[in-house]
Amino acid sequence: MQEKKLCRTVRQVEPSPIREMFTKATEYENVISLGIGEPDFHTPAPVSQSALEDALAGYTHYTASQGQPELLDALTAYLNPNYGGELKRENIMLTVGGMGALVGSFRAIFDPGDEIIVPEPYFPAYKAMIALSDGVMVNARTTFEDGFTVKPEEIERRITPKTKAILLNSPNNPTGAMIPKEDLDQIAELVKKHDLLVISDEVYDRFVFDNQKHDSIYNRPGMAERTLVIGSFSKAFAMTGWRLGWVFGPKELIAGVLKVTTFYTSCPSSVSQRAGLAALNQPEETWLEISRAFEKRRDIAYEALSAMDGVKVHKPAGSFYIFPSIKELTDDTLAFSLELLDKKQVVVVPGSGFGPSGTDCVRLACTVSEKDLTLALEKMADFCKALK
Repeated sequence: MQEKKLCRTVRQVEPSPIREMFTKATEYENVISLGIGEPDFHTPAPVSQSALEDALAGYTHYTASQGQPELLDALTAYLNPNYGGELKRENIMLTVGGMGALVGSFRAIFDPGDEIIVPEPYFPAYKAMIALSDGVMVNARTTFEDGFTVKPEEIERRITPKTKAILLNSPNNPTGAMIPKEDLDQIAELVKKHDLLVISDEVYDRFVFDNQKHDSIYNRPGMAERTLVIGSFSKAFAMTGWRLGWVFGPKELIAGVLKVTTFYTSCPSSVSQRAGLAALNQPEETWLEISRAFEKRRDIAYEALSAMDGVKVHKPAGSFYIFPSIKELTDDTLAFSLELLDKKQVVVVPGSGFGPSGTDCVRLACTVSEKDLTLALEKMADFCKALK
């Protein structure tokens, strides 16, 4: 009855298809969920134990809005080898998760009506966050045939006098695709030519497979001064519930983001920040084991999906998602997903929620054990065979 009292923007925000499937799954028993991007790995015990000890020692108060200096310095040292080696404390800040970094960045740069170009398929939360920040999202199309990698010429076609920024996400959620080096080079030139900014969502940077290395547009000549890079402890460090992320970039932009988050969240949790510091102090092998596990699961999913009737799939280069096309089986991926849940108790997410380019696909998150992943894929294969 009181919904009409909500502002128009909030009323127009669509529910997340990921959360909708997650909620629907609660109606069933013995469900295997490949729906939500929630790794099954627990935060390593040494990290949790260190955070507990710090909490008992009194690290339970507000911190500086930018973050605890000790963690800022540790994070800067962690990032510098991969980002040119010139980051200083003034270039980085901590946020309430990677999503807090995104919202803070959007609010800091958008005047009402400013446009941001977002390649499809995209993380559904982008659309809502941009709208709630007074921005206008302009979709850049991709195709299954091109492996869902955005082409520089497609981005250039979308640039208008109102364009303020481009949002990149590589490795990508939901496809696992990575933007090729030569395309990143060309996109960087477009950004400089049109005097734009880039927000580069790199939360899956540690999940890059087949002996490839993560590649960031930030490292192109002239791009450090116009790029905000988003990172997070959630995925790579198995810390989703701690809600701790970061953003780094030119000090002037970071100062602007800090203005926003200071009045939105004051500061990230002090205990979570201590956990983040402990995570950065763990042996590198701890985190490599997680990445290797996701690469193996990627291989299991790719092999199984490639053999399914009516299913086509690209091998993801990174992240822990895979995004097969089921166009030969159905033109309604929502109905497919709901029926798969009802008949086989397996959760996938319909691709229509990730933008028009994903309409023919479903997203699978390889965030369960190899045993459960294999069983879920077997059930999906039976389901697809019956449809065919």
